[in-house]
Amino acid sequence: MTLRTSRDFMAWQPPTGWRELRGDQRHSYLEQHGIRIPLRPADWEQLDHDRRMAYLAWHSQILSDTPDARAAKEREYRKDLRAWNVLMGWWILCLLVGLGIVWGTGALGESIGLRIGITLFAGVGYTMAIFIPMLISRPSPPCT
Repeated sequence: MTLRTSRDFMAWQPPTGWRELRGDQRHSYLEQHGIRIPLRPADWEQLDHDRRMAYLAWHSQILSDTPDARAAKEREYRKDLRAWNVLMGWWILCLLVGLGIVWGTGALGESIGLRIGITLFAGVGYTMAIFIPMLISRPSPPCT
């Protein structure tokens, strides 16, 4: 099969069951059918940046998106999410300990206004400095 341009390569449809094949099985299938998918097709120099990126994404999907790679991405996501949950729990524990010291001890005397002020300052400061950035940086699951 003679595929030369990026349009020809990207028009090629893999056979059914392709997603379940391992990398070596994919390469052997391509070799058996005489398909050689280069990293850069013949029309690489004529392609604009968006078409180049589309071709590279297609190339990666065809050759690298194997069940093993998807499982590795899922394991990495679960590891990152576990670390994120531990860090978030640590920050909540620190906040609760700080508030426990303010409200549970006699360190500030009988000044309720000062305790409420420190509580509001800690709550707002924690939300702005830790909680919102942590929510934004929460790991997202891999695309399948």
